[in-house]
Amino acid sequence: MAESQILTRFSSLEIKLKGLLKDYIEVKKQLSEVKIENEKLRNDLCNAEKETQELQKNLNQQKKNFKKSDKFTKIAVNNLKSTGNPAELKEKIDEYILEIEKCINQLSN
Repeated sequence: MAESQILTRFSSLEIKLKGLLKDYIEVKKQLSEVKIENEKLRNDLCNAEKETQELQKNLNQQKKNFKKSDKFTKIAVNNLKSTGNPAELKEKIDEYILEIEKCINQLSN
């Protein structure tokens, strides 16, 4: 092989090697960026899971409160049917409220 052919091949290999090195550096940079983005997404996911848990707790509490409210509604509707008069129902509810307040006072003392 002639010296000029060897130099030509050497130059060609050197150019290819520089191109590979440039590609390697670019891929390494992209990998670093993807790792950073991945970490951010993991943190976002963790925060979203925490928020979901809190919302689920709130939903469960709202369901419990709704069931209690539904029970009060049933009591009111049943009493309304028995009293037939809204004024009497209001008076009955006021009596219940006073009785509940007495119970709360007794429990707190």
